[in-house]
Amino acid sequence: MKKIFTSSWGQLEKGGSNVGDEVIFASQIRDISTLGNVRVGVLSAVPEKTEKKYGAKPFDVVKGKLRAMTRGVKWSDVVIVGGGELAQDKSSLLYTPFNLHPIRLAKRLGKPAFAWSVGIGQENELARWTPGQLRKWLGYCSGVTVRDRTSLKILLDLGLNPERVRLASDSTFTLAGDYAQPHGTSEILGVALRNVSNRQGNILPLEIRRKLGLYREPDVSGIRRKWADLLDRHIEIHGGEIRFFPFHTGSLSNSDDSECEAVMAMMKHSDHATVIMPTDIRNFLTRISESRVFLTVPLHGSILSVVTGTIPIAVPYASKCYRFMEEAGIASLTVDSSSDNWDAELSVLLDRTWDSARDILQTLVEKRSELAEKCTLNLELFKQTCL
Repeated sequence: MKKIFTSSWGQLEKGGSNVGDEVIFASQIRDISTLGNVRVGVLSAVPEKTEKKYGAKPFDVVKGKLRAMTRGVKWSDVVIVGGGELAQDKSSLLYTPFNLHPIRLAKRLGKPAFAWSVGIGQENELARWTPGQLRKWLGYCSGVTVRDRTSLKILLDLGLNPERVRLASDSTFTLAGDYAQPHGTSEILGVALRNVSNRQGNILPLEIRRKLGLYREPDVSGIRRKWADLLDRHIEIHGGEIRFFPFHTGSLSNSDDSECEAVMAMMKHSDHATVIMPTDIRNFLTRISESRVFLTVPLHGSILSVVTGTIPIAVPYASKCYRFMEEAGIASLTVDSSSDNWDAELSVLLDRTWDSARDILQTLVEKRSELAEKCTLNLELFKQTCL
């Protein structure tokens, strides 16, 4: 039996979740399981739940993530890093080194490594030493798949072997076939919010800064008020229902559920709104698929909208969000959150998109099929280079 360790997350933390990370893992294990006679290992904070739900071998992070990662690499025959944004230095200067560490361990132990459907931050999102680290450690990998063209160009410009690097798509597009073609007639507006004020390029992650008393919560009431007013306006004009979708809950970052609840509390028409908690990932995705339009700050709000057949409008906080919208052929459905009048721009774009949803879906459904086909390249290159 081939033992494959992925540095993704089976379950992020007790009492919390990260929808993006878990759906990435769910898509990976679905693909890898088709190989037959394999066992997948993964990091988890709730190992019993991970093993029961996914049949994976969990490596408990309760005594430390690096310790669990080391155990996983030693156990494995092949090591996978990704999918997701492998390298960026805005949330923490420890983010990229942590993500690359399984490759270091694999090389030390003489085991093959593979980067699965990864993204690479751009320009000011990377510390000056990060490109050299990417060249060294991704250069060791037997194969690398990336989820956008910009990430591909960055790695090829760094001198990685073009025979080992392929443009694929986000790994979650392996799930696209689970969702029927939409009709664009729903009266539900989906909304995924996130407080990203902590992304200042600090050395330590937010969870550690909070524990050490080094982080002071900024006042984001003005931004919340703009969201509340925009959503009230939508209800007054279009009626229907608003569903908030918190993609991250728990203590490891700013909790999206708290942000959603704070905005809903400011709304005049909060009786038309509900919060859908990610207690069950499959149900969470199904509820997303029932929306006509999906306003989203988190990247995987955009990705999973397209996966499930919903039209995303992105309010990006990082280049990865723009890069995906370009790959999906809907770059025009973005609003720059750094603009002073982003809320007015978003309101106009929402009205236009809501009214023309059926026409937009004709193009989006075709693009979804293309991205689902590209997604097969993740498993294909893995088989070619690591098995």
